[in-house]
Amino acid sequence: MIDYEEDWLFHPLLRIGGSVWMQASGYALPSALLTLFVVVLDHQILPGFMESLGVGMLDKSQIWNATTYVLIFVVVFRTKQGLSRFWEGTGLLHQMKGEWFDTASNIVTFTITSKSKKEEEVLAFRGTIVRLMSLTHASALEEISGSMGDFPCIDTNGIDPDTLAHLR
Repeated sequence: MIDYEEDWLFHPLLRIGGSVWMQASGYALPSALLTLFVVVLDHQILPGFMESLGVGMLDKSQIWNATTYVLIFVVVFRTKQGLSRFWEGTGLLHQMKGEWFDTASNIVTFTITSKSKKEEEVLAFRGTIVRLMSLTHASALEEISGSMGDFPCIDTNGIDPDTLAHLR
């Protein structure tokens, strides 16, 4: 993830690393140079060059409409791609939460046979497992978000301080 610093107003705009400016310039610069070449060719070297290509028959509204249609297509396509990526990420986050829940449920279920013999130890173990899975999920969300957010956890006071110090 790219962390932008906003010390200077134009710094995020001029940042090269992780940006698409260089790739976009690779497409835009040849097109701009070709346009400049055709305009200079039409006005100074070969007057009437544009009419001989049939471009003179297009009026400005037709060129504007074509440009608008292309721009609308690009914006809709990029929005659709962004929305698709968002929903895929959301689905994967919910799947991750379900996997943590299934893991904790299975571990707690496996302790059913031991509950009759060592009930207090089993209850303490179950509480520790649920708290650790909650911390694991919060840690994964913090890693994904890229910030030091305060994600809710289940009762971290139930974990001994040495374990918490080790986890930090």
